[in-house]
Amino acid sequence: MTYLVYTVRLTSASRADLPAFWKWVKERDAWFYKELPMIKRVRRYATAVGDINTVEIWQEFEDLRGYAAYTDKVAQLRSDPEWERRRVEQEARWEFVGNRVLTDAPLPQD
Repeated sequence: MTYLVYTVRLTSASRADLPAFWKWVKERDAWFYKELPMIKRVRRYATAVGDINTVEIWQEFEDLRGYAAYTDKVAQLRSDPEWERRRVEQEARWEFVGNRVLTDAPLPQD
């Protein structure tokens, strides 16, 4: 498996109303991921110790080809002004701190 991992920091507005923030995340997921079937699963991890205002978003792909298909599709979708307007609304909710691409280690399966 291949994973695209984003780290985001919640804005002060998001931190001020966490139930509204998580409701927005659920609504955004329904919209954002509907045209991205190459993403097999999305998981989120909220930081419990350290910078508690950060969340990691793990997007799972079958392989690097799936990740490449994702980047191609997002580039295509961004050319739609309405889609892009809605995408950048996320900047009111979180700030991207970093990202990385990981793959499963090639260890024998038990």
